[in-house]
Amino acid sequence: MKFHWPSFLLGCGAGAASVLVARQMRPLLLELATAAYQLSDTIWARATMLQEDVEDVLAEAKTRARPPRKTPAARPRARA
Repeated sequence: MKFHWPSFLLGCGAGAASVLVARQMRPLLLELATAAYQLSDTIWARATMLQEDVEDVLAEAKTRARPPRKTPAARPRARA
């Protein structure tokens, strides 16, 4: 197999360019990932608050639908 200098140089250039581009893109990718995590945390927090609100409403509705039962007064035990 014959060694092809232009292909070799093109490969080296592509490798060097990818390293330089990666160094330049890292801060941008870091900012995008940070924003995505913040958005995810905000969405989960709001969803949790909404779930708690729904549970509160359902608990109140259940309480209204089922009034508390009156329990008979405890009878004193006869002593033996």
